Parts: sequence; C-alpha cells; structure tokens
Amino acid sequence: MFQAHKSSNEGHDQVTQTTAKSSHKPQHSIIGRDLKITGDIVSTGDITVHGEVEGTITCRSLTLGDTPVISSVTAETVRISGVFDGEIRAKKVSLGRNARVTGNIYHESLEVEAGASIEGKLARLGSKRAAAISKVSALEPAKVSNG
Repeated sequence: MFQAHKSSNEGHDQVTQTTAKSSHKPQHSIIGRDLKITGDIVSTGDITVHGEVEGTITCRSLTLGDTPVISSVTAETVRISGVFDGEIRAKKVSLGRNARVTGNIYHESLEVEAGASIEGKLARLGSKRAAAISKVSALEPAKVSNG
C-alpha cells in the first residue's frame, strides 16, 4: 500500500500512497492527548490535534484543542480552541473564545470569538497567496525521518 523513496536532498524517506489521487478521499487524522510529536506533519486531509506538536503542520484543515501547540501551520482552514505559539498561513482562521495565540497569522478570512487573545502580527493574504495555500496540502507527500 505504501512505497518509500529516498530523497537525496533532505536525507528523509518520502512515503507516497500508490492509490490514484482522483479516487482518494482525504482522511481525518487525530493526534490524541497522550501523544507528543516533535517534527513535521504533512497530510492531504484534515487533522485534529489534542496532543502536543512541535514542528511544521501542513494539511487541508486543522483543528487545535486545548493542549499547547508550538508550530508553523499551512492549511486551508485552521480552528484554534487552545494555546498556539507559532505562525499560521491559512485561507480561513477561526479562534475560539479560549484561544491564546502568540505569533503571526496570515489569513484571507479571520474570525475571532470574544475572549480569544492574539499577540502577534495579523496580515491579510492576497488572492494569489491564498490560492497557493490550497494547492500546497494537495501536492506535498508525507516525509518520515529515519531516526
């Protein structure tokens, strides 16, 4: 079902799925409260994070729970309910009332509920940059390190 290919540029294995993309339905992945991930996460589907993540997350849609996340995010949509420290690049960003964001948010659309806090720079993306974000998650294969 999976094939690993060695990437000479980065020294990581690239894992690609052999099923045709036209028939591929995006998956929803959940990172549980008991899981801590240090490293990059790339998915063509949706990700919900209840655990801890330190690294870069690239996906179609990201939902962050109440556990702190230190990361850089590129996604079509991002919903934050807890603590986030890093940079967000997304077409649509929604911050729940308990969201505590430290870092820059680059967005096309931003929704902030009463009670949420943001400490950082907010910048609206132009339509060309927003279009590029929606293409990133569909083109990047997942990368797995050897160690």
